[in-house]
Amino acid sequence: MIELWELEAAVDSAFERTSRGLARWPDPHPNHSSKPEETYSRYTNPARWRILAARTEAWLIALVDAGLATVERNATVTWRTQPGPRTTRAERAIPVAVGALELVVAHSQIRDDDTQVVLGVGNPAECIERFPDCGCDACDSGSQNELDHLDNHLRGIVTGSFRRLRDGERIITVIGDGWSASDFRPMARRTWEEVEDVLAHPEGWDELTGPSWLNPAT
Repeated sequence: MIELWELEAAVDSAFERTSRGLARWPDPHPNHSSKPEETYSRYTNPARWRILAARTEAWLIALVDAGLATVERNATVTWRTQPGPRTTRAERAIPVAVGALELVVAHSQIRDDDTQVVLGVGNPAECIERFPDCGCDACDSGSQNELDHLDNHLRGIVTGSFRRLRDGERIITVIGDGWSASDFRPMARRTWEEVEDVLAHPEGWDELTGPSWLNPAT
């Protein structure tokens, strides 16, 4: 059994290779500074976001090298619901651990550059997030923030802490120690209590989750 810290160290080592030649950049809007209106429709250098695909590739390399998964390149993916962006190619990581969720790393375009990463889980795949979600200059929070956001999702899937619960249009997603919810209105204290109750007693909800990848014997 490999420990999470060992896997993450292997990811960082692989990332040194996969990100070679790619630059990082700071948050251009520190302390929530105001954003000029024109930045919301401006996409400066979409190619910079290739660093996210470099990070997902480092995760795939580390998972294969650790004997935790096999990877299918140029995978044909069937989606439960088509993700918003049109994907151009995808890799599928198939865990060795019995019952663990498959991971799909799909790629989409920002403007005409194939630099957005779309994550899916399961087979057929449930789209869970896009990185970056937008990619415009106004939404840019720096490379490290987006890399951390991506890592949190991948870590949750690999450790088995990820949960996606659906009841019609209502969706709850658990990543790490936190959760997000959509189509709950209003998002007030009562809603928070309702979500916590669903997470504790998910009967009647369609739940997508699985065990950790880190112990293939299970």
